[in-house]
Amino acid sequence: MKPEEPGAEHAQLAEEFGRRTGRGDGLRAISSLSAGLSVLRKSLYLRLHEDVERILGRDSMLMPVSERKAEIVTKTETEIYQIAESAAAARDFGYLAPEGDWYVGWLIRLRLGPSPAEPRADERVADYLGKTPERRWLAFSTVLARVLAESRRAPLVLFHLFPLSVRIVTALGFGDSPSASKVRKEQVVLLPAIADCRECHGKVLDNGEQCPACGNPLWKSEWLTAVD
Repeated sequence: MKPEEPGAEHAQLAEEFGRRTGRGDGLRAISSLSAGLSVLRKSLYLRLHEDVERILGRDSMLMPVSERKAEIVTKTETEIYQIAESAAAARDFGYLAPEGDWYVGWLIRLRLGPSPAEPRADERVADYLGKTPERRWLAFSTVLARVLAESRRAPLVLFHLFPLSVRIVTALGFGDSPSASKVRKEQVVLLPAIADCRECHGKVLDNGEQCPACGNPLWKSEWLTAVD
């Protein structure tokens, strides 16, 4: 995966962000988006792999030959999907001008680096963006089932909550807290237990923050399977 410490590449990305959007907070946006998407990427892998094994047990028939390789591929696939969902969110929320296609390439460079390990990342993102939101997460879950077999045993609601979490990260990255809060309400409808956490109370956290109790912005399996 691409190293995330700031450097010359971030300075160039910040300059492009400002030029494209007319905003003066490019470095803040980069820091916020990077922190939020990194937390989601890491959390999704934990939910699909470690949480499933801890709760349901390790199934040797489903384990990949190389666990480390599976982790790398899973996180790369997650990044590609996140980039597509973030681009869709930025478009839907009106953050981009009509010629806003620049954001996909910009976010690929931010998340995967100037020379991505997946050379077809732009094509893969475009393929996701050609689908409806429902078709996107179905396609993503199919990819995950192929590269990380135990993901098939994860709670289904996780795949409904994850793209909404990416939308929240994107809204916060663009400084749009009201839109982030509206999306959180959609998540609470899907999983009412979100609002029951005594630590964070289901509130939207700043990008990069995570509730130690429930896992917000991507909840632990105990919460994903909770019923009122």
